[in-house]
Amino acid sequence: MELRHCVKWKRRWLLRAIKYDFRNGNIDLLQTVALLHKLNAPMINVCTEAHREAIDKVKFRSFGPEDFLFMYKGFTKRTEPRDLFKQYSSDGQNMTISDLLYFLKNDQHESNADEHTALTIINNHEPMMRNKTKRRLMTSSGFLRYLTSMDCSIFNQDHTKIYQCMDLPMVNYFIASSQDTCFVSNQLIEQSAINGYISALKKGCRCLELVCWDGPDNEPRLYHSFALTSNILVKEVLEVINIHAFETSEYPLILLLEMNCNPVQQRIIANYLVNILEDKLISMNHVGDDPTQLTSPEELKYKILIRCKNVRKFSCMYPEIWELVDGETGDNGEEFDPETESEVKSVVPAGIRTFRMKKKQMFRLAMEFSNVIVYSKSVDFKDFKHSKNNQLFYESNSFSEHKAMKLIKQSASEFVAHNSKFLSRTYSAGARRNLSNYKPHEFWNVGCQLVALNYEVPGLGMDLNRGKFQDNGGCGYVLKPKFMNHDIAFDPLAYKSVEPIIVVIQIISGQHLPICRTPSKITVDACVRVEIYGVAKDTVAQQTKVLTCAGCYPLWNDSLLFCIQIPELALVRFTVKDVNPLSENDLLGQYTLPFTSMKKGYHNIPLLSSNGLRLAPAMLFVYVWYA
Repeated sequence: MELRHCVKWKRRWLLRAIKYDFRNGNIDLLQTVALLHKLNAPMINVCTEAHREAIDKVKFRSFGPEDFLFMYKGFTKRTEPRDLFKQYSSDGQNMTISDLLYFLKNDQHESNADEHTALTIINNHEPMMRNKTKRRLMTSSGFLRYLTSMDCSIFNQDHTKIYQCMDLPMVNYFIASSQDTCFVSNQLIEQSAINGYISALKKGCRCLELVCWDGPDNEPRLYHSFALTSNILVKEVLEVINIHAFETSEYPLILLLEMNCNPVQQRIIANYLVNILEDKLISMNHVGDDPTQLTSPEELKYKILIRCKNVRKFSCMYPEIWELVDGETGDNGEEFDPETESEVKSVVPAGIRTFRMKKKQMFRLAMEFSNVIVYSKSVDFKDFKHSKNNQLFYESNSFSEHKAMKLIKQSASEFVAHNSKFLSRTYSAGARRNLSNYKPHEFWNVGCQLVALNYEVPGLGMDLNRGKFQDNGGCGYVLKPKFMNHDIAFDPLAYKSVEPIIVVIQIISGQHLPICRTPSKITVDACVRVEIYGVAKDTVAQQTKVLTCAGCYPLWNDSLLFCIQIPELALVRFTVKDVNPLSENDLLGQYTLPFTSMKKGYHNIPLLSSNGLRLAPAMLFVYVWYA
């Protein structure tokens, strides 16, 4: 729900609640308290004369809807926007176009604002028609609407559109990538579901993982061998991908195939790719004469790329593996050895089919795949020197998180240079799979393009991923900084800026926090934690004081100071928590955005749940400036 509608939404919801609870006339004290609880209104420190008068009316059962509205407005009245309004209003009652323009330039740091900008804000947010059309003034109500609208969001609204250059080779972009896409939760014993692919695509993901295995009746399946999961048909998944591939983003989608099928079912999958995806599928027919670099996202709009290894080593531990008769050859021409059959059967559980093979037998992919693996051929990584001298521009590498971290510690600058030429994908370690996501910023810091996460696992990893890829219109492609796209010695572990940015974030207040009260806990101990995730010298966290309050409108007025060395790689994460010394803190809301998308001035921060869902109308009110 857009923030500019939150006031109207609150009014409609409030009137609906009042209409229901006042359906039999006036209400008594207990009913009033219950309704205030329903509306999440604070009910402590009620000490003004007007409040006492309203309570007296409740006691004498003469308390009607108008009285309740008055009491609710009194309980939820915010002072900080009104104080700000009075500071810039010429007469304390209205803001003129000149008043608003001065506010935009002085406090909002919008140097390009003009009278047309100010008039547009008045027309969009001022509720009084006469003020908009004739007087061209803004009241305090209109100003409050503006402060809680998307026009005043901390996220730069220019970045909600595609504004970055999309004509560079794909190696120059961070690409939103998914791992374990078929899972719809985070357990080792879980239901594989097509919904996982639909959900990831709707969230802007541009690289999906398909782990393919042999299935009965020559119907290949998707599932994960490390977990006790159900399986789904490859054909059904490809049909769903064909429908939803470009609903959120028009830029290329990469399908990462982990192939564990025999050549027969490989050919079936290849035919599905061609027949289901049709003209969306990139094949050798789309490649020009003798290309020398990867093509750009702009050139590959509405196209699907296949990434897969050329060879696959089969293990006798894989279930549903095909078998051949004695003397039959594999795709590489080597014969199976009958003498090894007993050795294979000795390690395979009962009920699983076996095959006869030599040790370390290798099978090439079915020839049908050779025409669709075009721009992203996966190859084994040996070392940076070998890749520099031998790796071709269309060949890419995959790294486990542990392998990638080891390379970062050994030579981060070489890793950056490697990723300026080739696509790199990182994935979580087997022990971590579907239990949590790693911190993706550590791999973005060295230029890894495809940092794969499980989109269905909430937490820090997905918060950072969501924040990273809401930039550039949420298209799933974010341009890497210029200093990462050249063969230069950039080391994220050692870099220190000559002129770092000193930023101050003042956490002013919170509004409509989703507080869950219980009979034993009617107050919350709320605090806001601000975390910076970037290069080593930038990664730091600070938090406000813990504020005990009974309502959902805490007022902190705390200022936090940060020193940013490389703003192009920094992400800013806000979390609001109910501090509990005896157990894990309850998350009341969170929000992450790129530092380069964070606007200066007075702004609202729309809060999200741990799953990334909007908690409308919950938000923070902050002021950001550079020292």
